[in-house]
Amino acid sequence: MSDKSEKMDNIGEIMLKMIDKLAGKESNLKLSFQDLTLDAGPAKVKLNGSIVLDVLYVEDAK
Repeated sequence: MSDKSEKMDNIGEIMLKMIDKLAGKESNLKLSFQDLTLDAGPAKVKLNGSIVLDVLYVEDAK
């Protein structure tokens, strides 16, 4: 596995741990980014901004 994909896996694991700790505490998580490049085949897009996630837990209906 390449260093880049290992770093992405680590970032994903860290995010899941943070979301799990915040869930049910009426918390949110703000992700800010600058010059984030999304490469989707023939199109490349550069983004600046932030995303706010409201972290909730929902129980499955039984």
